[in-house]
Amino acid sequence: MAETAVTLNQHALSDVACVEIVTEDDKSYTFVTASEVGIEEVLDEGDEQTLKIKNVLYANRKAENTLLGHNLTFTDNLMCPELLELFQGGTLTPGESGKFTYTPPAIGTKVTKKKFTCNIYTCEVSTDGDTGKYIKVSYPSSEGTSVPFTFKDGEYYTNEYVIKSRPAKNVAPYTVSLVDALPTTVA
Repeated sequence: MAETAVTLNQHALSDVACVEIVTEDDKSYTFVTASEVGIEEVLDEGDEQTLKIKNVLYANRKAENTLLGHNLTFTDNLMCPELLELFQGGTLTPGESGKFTYTPPAIGTKVTKKKFTCNIYTCEVSTDGDTGKYIKVSYPSSEGTSVPFTFKDGEYYTNEYVIKSRPAKNVAPYTVSLVDALPTTVA
């Protein structure tokens, strides 16, 4: 029996180059201040059916887990009121000279949030440094969650954004592609 050798297409990756949020109405929010992204599968774990008689196992029917989507957790090093409005709902009112007022949704009210695709870009690296290419991982049907504040003396503010990606049935949970550039909105 002959074996077929497969050459692997391997990529060394480093850093969170940028994160891009693209809403269903094609509005794009891009930020380069995220320092870490954690990605967790959300599974519906099936129950195994076992047949035990007098503590003796006679049969076991395995149950498959079903992937429902992913939870993405971003550690970001700057506060962004536009992302607060997008992820939590509420109202952002810009003022003069960079001033603003953000008011989250009132307690006990129904919150309408925008759906979006979350694109994460990481740098491809070679033996002589960055290649100038990026791996882009896209999570569709995403929605933000509440953004808690944490402040500590002597330390810069950081926050965590949690995004829930829950695509519809028969939609891929994410896509991965090699791209030549970051989004044009990144300076």
